[in-house]
Amino acid sequence: MHGFLPAFFSACFFAVMVTCIKAASSELAVIQLVFLRSFVGLIIILPFVIHLGSSYLRTSIVHMHLLRGLISISAMTCLYFAIANIGLSEATLLNAASPLFIALLAVPILNERVSFMIFFILLIGFIGVILILKPGTSMFSIGAIVGLCSGFFIACAKILIRYMASTEPVIRTVFYFSIFSTIYSGIAMLWFWQTPSMHDLLIMILAGICATGGQTLLTYAFTNNEASTVSPFTYITVLMATLFAWIGWNELPDISSGIGAIFIIGSCLFLTVQGQLPSAWKQKK
Repeated sequence: MHGFLPAFFSACFFAVMVTCIKAASSELAVIQLVFLRSFVGLIIILPFVIHLGSSYLRTSIVHMHLLRGLISISAMTCLYFAIANIGLSEATLLNAASPLFIALLAVPILNERVSFMIFFILLIGFIGVILILKPGTSMFSIGAIVGLCSGFFIACAKILIRYMASTEPVIRTVFYFSIFSTIYSGIAMLWFWQTPSMHDLLIMILAGICATGGQTLLTYAFTNNEASTVSPFTYITVLMATLFAWIGWNELPDISSGIGAIFIIGSCLFLTVQGQLPSAWKQKK
């Protein structure tokens, strides 16, 4: 109840969410997708916050929530841009490469030393990234680079969640993320707004519901469990997104991307299962 089920259903929710984004990306601007997803999430979480009362929202680290909101909206924008411009499975996989960046960030942020074995595993993971990016070929695109940036921003956001977990309950964390991401993207919407069709609006409502449910479950899972318990479920999202991309758009990764996926998933699983992520990240609350 504290690890397996929240992590599993979170992965399922996120797979449906990225599929909805792919479906709506042909009609709406990326920043509008971010705004609608954030606004729907805020509407969903608001009744829970009202029920808990204003005292529940009091926090001494508003600046951390502001920073987390900025980083998370950057991750969303990069992911949605990648989904709109490259294959759904590749975009989702590059986003899920965040454990590689978490291990790298442990050196400058947490002053942790990286052993030769961890360096070798990271090297394999980033070789997998290169196989997906395909630099120097006609298949190389800015969308793939932006998709990789989403993985970096997700890594930063997850580390912040772990730092805030000692004082911030799940609903409060999700609420502040929802309100700040809505504000940030709402400001940008002054230049990008276009009235969505009813079809696109319904798709984005579903995306917002799934994203909020997935984020709440994932925050709960990572707040109450070690990363080695939860992180492997992230790749259920990748597998499900690949299936949905094949069914909906007849997209299948090529051989290079397939090998890259094996390298990335294998190295990320090794880092998490072997407990080689930063101590602030793997320590249970």
